[in-house]
Amino acid sequence: MGSKSWTYVWCIVAQTAIFGLGNAVTKLAYDSITPFWCLALRFGLALLVFAVFFGRRIVLQLRQANLVDWLPAALCMAVSYISCNVALALTSATNVGFLVALPIVFTPVAAVFVLKRPYKLVHLPFQALAVFGLYLLCCNGGAFVFGWGEVLALVSAASLAGALVFGERGLKSLDVATVSAAQIGVTFVLSLVGALSLEPMIDVAAVQPPAWGVIVFLALLSTCLTFALQNVALTRLSSTTVSMLLCGEPLFTAAFSWIVLGEMLSGVGFAGAGLIVACVLVETYLDGRLAANVRSKARRGSRASQSPALESGSS
Repeated sequence: MGSKSWTYVWCIVAQTAIFGLGNAVTKLAYDSITPFWCLALRFGLALLVFAVFFGRRIVLQLRQANLVDWLPAALCMAVSYISCNVALALTSATNVGFLVALPIVFTPVAAVFVLKRPYKLVHLPFQALAVFGLYLLCCNGGAFVFGWGEVLALVSAASLAGALVFGERGLKSLDVATVSAAQIGVTFVLSLVGALSLEPMIDVAAVQPPAWGVIVFLALLSTCLTFALQNVALTRLSSTTVSMLLCGEPLFTAAFSWIVLGEMLSGVGFAGAGLIVACVLVETYLDGRLAANVRSKARRGSRASQSPALESGSS
């Protein structure tokens, strides 16, 4: 993998670090605000930021674009965030962290149908090992139960895989700001609908200052910045590679949970963390090699097609 590609890898690493901190502090906000209202305020503020800085360009591109260029990715992203945040209110953060990191399983399959990209069996062993590492990390030696919270977390993982694959396709015709704003806007609308229909009206006075701080952090860094980082990376990395790199999120969640919440990893948890890091590094290397081989074959094919024309011209 070239040095330029590693720049985009670090974009996803930064995204997972921010997500990890966001996971650790989100539950602090739930002490005084309900999940849907937290989401609505978070994505409403993020949408306002994008409108201020990129509004004219976003509106112009969306008017000229087809719905299939942005709506499938936006809907998938909205479902992923909503189901994840509701899952956090129903079950433990560790179980949610394990399941939400499973796009590595769903993304290559989705890419076969959406992008017509063949599934490379060379990835399968490392994806399976990464899933096992996630289990060790997030279960942390304890029991793993499967209830409605876990079901919603699994829905979140599958939806995020769809957002990655459809986002990769949409970025071929739209820029990063437009795709990010579409995903943020649809998530805001659906979150607001959920808040108005499923939860009591928000009592602004009852929301504690730490919760407001969490919402601002989630809006500016864990939404505006991370959406931009993810979509920038998708312009150069495959959705499969991005989904594997996102496996690092539980690592950062565990680290920040130790700092913020005092949660500790066991020896089994550390073993899982090491396994995930090893799989991510190998998968990133393999994906870079495969991409380089494709580019090399394309260049050889181009030279071969030009050679007869040159010979004909010289004769």
